[in-house]
Amino acid sequence: MTQTLKVVGFICDWSVDLAPLSDGGRLREVPGVRVIRVPCSGFVRPNWLEDALNRGADGVFVTGCPYGDCLNREGNFLMRDRIDQLRRRLQRRKVDPARIGMLAFGLHDGASFLAEVKAFVDRIAALPPAPPARAAGRAAVTQPAQASEGERP
Repeated sequence: MTQTLKVVGFICDWSVDLAPLSDGGRLREVPGVRVIRVPCSGFVRPNWLEDALNRGADGVFVTGCPYGDCLNREGNFLMRDRIDQLRRRLQRRKVDPARIGMLAFGLHDGASFLAEVKAFVDRIAALPPAPPARAAGRAAVTQPAQASEGERP
């Protein structure tokens, strides 16, 4: 693989301890992986994952606590279900659902976590190239509507 893939990982604060694994928001052993800490995997919104893909990420994953051991009760189960739904939606849009992943690891599972992230990146690398990013895809939607003549902004 000559080009480093761009992968985004949303990591629950209560799952893997990233302190020994990351440096400046990136995993040391897998530099193409950008990590974003979240309070709980259930906090992540599916549109964040889709937005990361639209902005040029080759893949995106969420890491939560081990199933049945979520500090916030069921955040990892909620996220797993949301990812399943997102995968189906992406498939209808002709985006390979393998570009989205859900991982579950405990605080001291750093080595297992790294191995799974490397495997995820390898699976992404084996896929056909991602469709071009749709950077301007939402620009028209997010611009405020013009006020009518009699209205004040």
